Amino acid sequence: MPRTSASTAPDLRFSGRRPFETAREAQEVSELIRLVLVNANADIGDSAGEAIMLDTLNGGRSGSFVFKATPVATDGRRLYPARTVVKVAPLDAGTAEQANYEKFVRPFLPSRYRPELHGFATARDRAALCYSLLGDGDKPETLTDRLAMGDLVALDLILLPLFEHLHRWRSASEIQPESDLARYYLARYFGDTRSAILAETTLLGHAARYFGGQHNARGYRIHKADFPAICELLFARRDARTYTSCIVHGDLNSDNIMLDGRRKFAGVIDFQRTGRGHIFQDIVALEMSVRINAPSNATFDDIWEVERLIALGKPPMCSNPYAVAIIGIRKTGRRLFGFEKSFASYQFAVAATGLRLMRATDLSDAACARITASVLWAVTKLTDV
Repeated sequence: MPRTSASTAPDLRFSGRRPFETAREAQEVSELIRLVLVNANADIGDSAGEAIMLDTLNGGRSGSFVFKATPVATDGRRLYPARTVVKVAPLDAGTAEQANYEKFVRPFLPSRYRPELHGFATARDRAALCYSLLGDGDKPETLTDRLAMGDLVALDLILLPLFEHLHRWRSASEIQPESDLARYYLARYFGDTRSAILAETTLLGHAARYFGGQHNARGYRIHKADFPAICELLFARRDARTYTSCIVHGDLNSDNIMLDGRRKFAGVIDFQRTGRGHIFQDIVALEMSVRINAPSNATFDDIWEVERLIALGKPPMCSNPYAVAIIGIRKTGRRLFGFEKSFASYQFAVAATGLRLMRATDLSDAACARITASVLWAVTKLTDV
C-alpha cells in the first residue's frame, strides 16, 4: 500500500473517552500522531475518505500514550484489523527508545519477536513512534492480562521461548565483566543513596504492617529472624561486587511481553531502557511481575513462608502455583544463563529491583507483602555469601 503523504494526513477518531487532561494536550498529541503516520510506511489510512480509529492501550507507568490504530471508512466501519500501534512519549524517553531500537533491537532481535518500527517524529516536548502491532489485532494481550486472571499456565507456555530469545540476544552482544554491581543499580534505579534509603523506609513500613517487623541493633527482626539494614548491605560495602553485562531489554515486566490468541509468546515491546545491563536484570523483572500481578488469597504469614522457601531454593508445594511460577522462572533462567556461580548477583538484583518497586503507589497489599518479603530474604542470602 502506498505511503501516506502530507496532503492525505488521516482524520483521527478516538474510541471511547480521550485520555487527555486538557484540550491543548489533545490537540498537540493528535497533531503528532498525524505527523508520525504521514512519515511512517504504515499499512493504514491512505485511501480517500478513510480515517484512523485510535483505541487507547495501556501505557504502563511510563507516562506515555499508546494507541492501536485501525483504518475506518467515513461511516465508521473498520476496514480491516489493526496492524499499527502509535506511542507518544516525553521527548527524551521517545528519542531514547528510537535510538535503542536502531542500535540494539533491529540488528539483534529476530523480526518474529519484535515490532517493526515504521516511523518516528517529534514535536515540542514529545516524540511519537509508529510500530507494527504484535499479537492479535482485535485484542492485543499482554502477559499481565493473563497473570491478573490467575492464568499462570500462560507464563509456563512462554517461559522457554522468551528466555531462549533473551539468550540469543545476549549471545549476539559482547558479554563483558564489570566491576561494581552496587554502583550500577544505584545509578539505574535510584540516582543516589538518599532515594534508596527513602525506598527502604517504605519497605520497612510494609514489613511492620504485614509481618510485625521491628528495628533492632543489627537491622530488623521479624518472626525471631534478624535481617540486615538493606541499603547498608547493598550500597555501602567497600569491596565492590563484580558482575556480567550484556544487552538487556531493561524493563521486561509483564506489560511488555505480548501473547498471541493461543497464549504463545508473540514478542516484546517498549525499548526505552534497552541497552547494556546486568545479565540477570530481565529475569528478575519478570519475577517481580508475577509478584505484582498474580492474584493471592494467602495470609501474610503464608506469603512470608513462601518467599523464604523461594530464597532458600527449596521446592515449593505443588499446590501453590505462585511459588511454582517463581521457581520455574529461576530454573529456566539457570538452564540457559547458568548462574550457579554468580547467584549472589541474582539475589542482589532481586533486592535492588524490589527496593525500587517500593516507589510504586498502585500496588496491592499482596504485591507489597510479596516484594517486601522477597527483598528481606534476598539480603539475608547475601550475608551468607
